[in-house]
Amino acid sequence: MRTSILRTVSLTAWLLASTALWAQQQGGKPKIMTSAAPEETAVYNPSGKASKATARKADDKQKPAAKDNRKQKATAKAEKPRKAKREKSATPAGARYHALKNNIAFDAIGVLNLGYEVQVHRRMTLDIPVMWSLWDAEREHALRIVALQPELRWWMGKETGRGHFFGLHAHAAWYNAKWEDNRYQDEGRPLVGAGLSYGYKLPLGEHWGAEFNIGFGYANTKYNTYYNIENGAWINTRIRHYWGPTRVGLSLVYRL
Repeated sequence: MRTSILRTVSLTAWLLASTALWAQQQGGKPKIMTSAAPEETAVYNPSGKASKATARKADDKQKPAAKDNRKQKATAKAEKPRKAKREKSATPAGARYHALKNNIAFDAIGVLNLGYEVQVHRRMTLDIPVMWSLWDAEREHALRIVALQPELRWWMGKETGRGHFFGLHAHAAWYNAKWEDNRYQDEGRPLVGAGLSYGYKLPLGEHWGAEFNIGFGYANTKYNTYYNIENGAWINTRIRHYWGPTRVGLSLVYRL
């Protein structure tokens, strides 16, 4: 009888001890009911810090995002100067090309000139140079002239007013020229003609540029010949057909 009682007490004590130990273990790791995925839930830690495994998973998720952000910043940084360069070099939308120019080659022979060029199409401009010389360089050699030479130009590049171009020009001139023993003067009508040209515009800055062009074509003129003295006598009247260079330019350009 005594032995049965001892066994019962011993079994009861063992059950109580086991129950207390199990309760303590369950109390250290309380279960949380949640709908979140297991990897989204931090493991409880008495120190208040997430477990290493959870932190590692979070870092692994953040690394690709941080890498993408750095890549986007680097791309934006590299693209910014290229975009600024394109905006600087390109003709502003809706803005037409306008320019004033002076042909230095004509200035060198005493013929003053001024040209105006305006855009009339996406890749076409109209160039209108005016030339004049109303005085004598010396008694035996002089060129008094007033001339017009409008030209329609087709630009080969993406931007109007920059690079290579081809032109179709016409010309009209009123003149009185002295050379050695004779003087030549247009009679009844001006010199007229037309031609084709090629040129290149080199930008030197935001507004300034240099232009080179040469043209060949035809000119027709009717003129009187006089002795090259004061009130010199008339010699003859002639009509001349000319084929050859009709346009030469070495111009300084200012873009408006």
